[in-house]
Amino acid sequence: MVNSSHLSIEQRTRLLGELRTLFGATLQKLWLPSAQLCVLQLRVPGKRSLAVVDARLAIAALAPERPTAPDSSPRSQATLRAALTGARLDGARLELVERLPLVRLLFSTPHGPRALIAEQGGTLLLLGDGGRIVWAAAGAGEKRRPGATYPLAVASPGTTDPEAGARGAVAGRALGDAAGSDAAEAPGSVGNPASAATGEEEPFDSIEIVRRAVAQEEARGLEARRRELTARLKARAQKLRRTLAAVEEDKARAARSENDRKKAELLLPHQGRIARGTREARVPDWSQLDAEGQPLEVLLALDPALSAAENAARWLKRSKRYQAAAGRIAARRTEVANDLARAESLCERAGTAPDASALLLLLGEAGPAAGPGGPGTRALAGTQKPRLPYRSFRSASGAPILVGRGARDNDTLTLRIARGNDVWLHARGLQGAHVLLPGAGDAPDARALGDAALLAAHFSSLRGADFAEVAWTRRKHVRKPKGAAPGAVIFSQEKTLRVRLDEAQLAALLKAEEL
Repeated sequence: MVNSSHLSIEQRTRLLGELRTLFGATLQKLWLPSAQLCVLQLRVPGKRSLAVVDARLAIAALAPERPTAPDSSPRSQATLRAALTGARLDGARLELVERLPLVRLLFSTPHGPRALIAEQGGTLLLLGDGGRIVWAAAGAGEKRRPGATYPLAVASPGTTDPEAGARGAVAGRALGDAAGSDAAEAPGSVGNPASAATGEEEPFDSIEIVRRAVAQEEARGLEARRRELTARLKARAQKLRRTLAAVEEDKARAARSENDRKKAELLLPHQGRIARGTREARVPDWSQLDAEGQPLEVLLALDPALSAAENAARWLKRSKRYQAAAGRIAARRTEVANDLARAESLCERAGTAPDASALLLLLGEAGPAAGPGGPGTRALAGTQKPRLPYRSFRSASGAPILVGRGARDNDTLTLRIARGNDVWLHARGLQGAHVLLPGAGDAPDARALGDAALLAAHFSSLRGADFAEVAWTRRKHVRKPKGAAPGAVIFSQEKTLRVRLDEAQLAALLKAEEL
């Protein structure tokens, strides 16, 4: 199997050659799962196809399926969509710029020709007339910002002359022009040295290469989201530690307030003999007697700007304030300590979250404190959590089960939150909720599957019936037809479960809802 991390020029050319069937197609939609990966939905009469452009590997090829949508995409996705949606794909080329391979997809738009560039190890760029950069994905660097001119020097593998390479690019045959002759026979293409020596062609599975490339990019995106969530939760925990320290100081002041009251009671009987401006006063303390039964003298530090009565009044006021707040301080300390323990637990779980579904669940638990608003908001205190598009239950086996709240929420759960291999369930032929078993693996747990099917039957128009049929399949086999109503999808490769209503099992599931 070809290692997708070390593709030769010939292999990249062969992948690019698969796009020839889409020349003349209209770009309907595009997605940016990351700054290095772009997914194009192209349509020719009677056919709709997907193509993947990967800047990390500098490849473009047909895609067997659309990558799972992440919970968030780069903000620049909307700008690229506006620039290319409706454009016509005219051609594709493999080139060398600054000794790095790149893929160039050529489009015709109402604003003139555009070229989508994916250079190895870089990011995605969109070029306009004269090679001017009109759009750049995040992380493009100083030399690749919009408004700059993209380098024109192109070298073919068989020459070290940049000018000769540039002339080849203008002629449309740099490295491999997918619009020209067979991609495998593109002039100047480079094969695998080992296969050339043995005379045997290395096994080449383009679908597997694309899947690996997309999987690696999705894994990088997952790791980036995991780091981002962990950093926000760490910042939240650090802020809570500072808050807890301040509350502890208030608690210490409240404990000292009893001493302020006692000082005031000692000072007040002797205020008449203490002149303003005195810095300290010695007064007897009849609560402490010496061996002869005489009171011990206590030295009180005074504010010379205040009279003795005013010093006593200030101590009494401070004592009453802290004594009145003692209950609130204790409650606040418990609240902050619980919030801190919860934030630390969420942070630890975020660092080991296995997939995007688990991260999304954690994000819902954390609330806006871990969202775009940053750690400055007070969501972890639990006063108001954001509305999630699903209800969360826990199977008897411990597996999480997500149930869409409504038609539009069903779309969000299935099309945006679910991952490709998550198990998806729905009451067969009926109106009802979309139900998801995230991270079920290759062999779903039978008990979790049965619990999810029971919930799918309960949250459908067959609620209360003795029996129901529930279809289940993988999320990647579920799609939404164009123009379909909210919640309406079609699916394939499904299996059917016949569910019998078990009131005790259903009651236990509903009781296990995670609020």
